[in-house]
Amino acid sequence: MPVNENPNYNKHYMKHILPLVFLLFFAISGFSQGSWLDDSDKKEAISLRVQVFPNPTTSHFGITEDLGIQKIIVFNLVGRKMKEYTDIAKDKRFFVGDLPKGMYLVQMLDTKGQILTTRRISKR
Repeated sequence: MPVNENPNYNKHYMKHILPLVFLLFFAISGFSQGSWLDDSDKKEAISLRVQVFPNPTTSHFGITEDLGIQKIIVFNLVGRKMKEYTDIAKDKRFFVGDLPKGMYLVQMLDTKGQILTTRRISKR
C-alpha cells in the first residue's frame, strides 16, 4: 500500500506536520521580523533596545537605535523642556554642553508624537 493511502499517515500529517509547515512559512515570510507586532509591542521592543550614551555626559549624547524615533526632547526634572532634536540618526550626537549640571529626562517620540521611551541622563 502506498504511504499516502495509509489513514494513520494522513492523520499524523494533518496533526503534526502541517502546523509545522505553516509555522515555518510564517517565520520565513517576516513573521519573526516584527511585522506581526501591534503598535504597543513595537514601542516596547524599541523601548527595550534604545539606550542613551555616554551616561554621565559632559557635552554630547547619542542613542543606540533610531528605529521609529522622530523627535528627542530633553527635560529637566521639574518638567521644563530644555532641548528638542528632530534630525534623528543613530550615529548622530546631540549637544547638551550648554545645559547646567544635573539630571535630565531624554524622551523619544514616534511619528505620531507618542512617547516611545524616556531615559534618564546625568550631565556633569
